[in-house]
Amino acid sequence: MKLNLFFICGLIILVGFCWAQNEIHLFQNFYRDAMITSQLFLNGSFQYSKSSMMKVDWTTMDIGIKAGYPISDKLEADAGISFISISPDEGDGESGLSDVLVSGKYCFKTDPVISAGAFMTLPVGSEDIGQSNLNFGFWGAIRHRLSEPVEINGSVGLDFVEGVDAETGDTEYKNDFVLGGGAVYSLSEKIALVPELTFTSDSDYSLLSCGIDYSLSASGKMRGMLGLGLDDGAPDILLHLSYLTGF
Repeated sequence: MKLNLFFICGLIILVGFCWAQNEIHLFQNFYRDAMITSQLFLNGSFQYSKSSMMKVDWTTMDIGIKAGYPISDKLEADAGISFISISPDEGDGESGLSDVLVSGKYCFKTDPVISAGAFMTLPVGSEDIGQSNLNFGFWGAIRHRLSEPVEINGSVGLDFVEGVDAETGDTEYKNDFVLGGGAVYSLSEKIALVPELTFTSDSDYSLLSCGIDYSLSASGKMRGMLGLGLDDGAPDILLHLSYLTGF
């Protein structure tokens, strides 16, 4: 399913014209964010998605944890791992650990916030769920406050995704151009909306989402996001729930 990306981008920017809160993490582009966190954080999450591929419906559940640490006010290190369960509507499913994702980013400028980063996956996950791959990539991101009530963000990156050549069986790498955009929309001092769009070139992946970030305390947040797939490589629907806390 494909929609006009220019229309979607315009819609996201219009929705984003509101006062932005500090320390609001993105959802889809959690790691590809120009913002440098001010404190150590942990983010525990549950994610459910429904996909259709080659006339087969798949359900995927993901229980994960992410962590980030500010090495300095301009340098941040992050990591994450998940337990993933994949179940077709017919037949047996598979489950196991994902690869460990590690990433880092450096902030070059603070007004607007401009950062660049890199990531790689350590191939320790289960091959039964399509893991055990050494992927890596590079990206740049920006957060810009257009005026006092407005903040928007965007990112662009190039991913190298490990796969197997269908003819030779040899390991090969696919290049994916990744484009992300969105905004932070504050409804109150505690509640913010986070609309986003992510587009990946070679994987036919486009996902439009809107998340809610609710501050329970000075450091704890409940977060939820609903995503809708716009292309064949994305899930038809995605539901994300998480709790993020700082230390």
